[in-house]
Amino acid sequence: MLVIRLSRQGRRNSPTYRLVVAENSKATDGSFVEIVGNYNSIAKDQPLVVEKERIEYWISQGAKPSNTVAKLLNRVGFDLSVEKKSKAPKKKAEEAKTAPQAANAPVTEEAGAIAAEPDIESPAPTEEAVIAETVVEAPNEAPDSPTPAAEEPAEEVSEVAETPTEEEKTDTSTE
Repeated sequence: MLVIRLSRQGRRNSPTYRLVVAENSKATDGSFVEIVGNYNSIAKDQPLVVEKERIEYWISQGAKPSNTVAKLLNRVGFDLSVEKKSKAPKKKAEEAKTAPQAANAPVTEEAGAIAAEPDIESPAPTEEAVIAETVVEAPNEAPDSPTPAAEEPAEEVSEVAETPTEEEKTDTSTE
């Protein structure tokens, strides 16, 4: 399949391009069938020079211009279609769109005023989860009874408070 595309020429930081008719499978700067114009984006007086008759001939033979070439040729007077590629939306834009939806989600009584997502179903509890819940709930049934771990730090604090300081030692010896 033949395409009309740009082939880069020129030196570093000073590009010029050739409009070439080439085979689609060939390299961009590789072999070509014919040069049909040139494009110099830096030149202000005449940036695009094309051979209209040859371009019309190659388009009639089935050559398709690239999007960039089609845009350039439309400036000169051709009426070619340009494919507009849609850009993927940014992640921040997607998050901003989903955040207001979560705020407007219905509130369920079971969740205790927490917004529930309507599409997600909670999985059924397994036997291990039920056993784990009962083990966790058992010590919490009698919150009034003190745990031995809570008593030990209190005893250590009282022992530290009972030891006399250096000032108390000197005061008892003088009396």
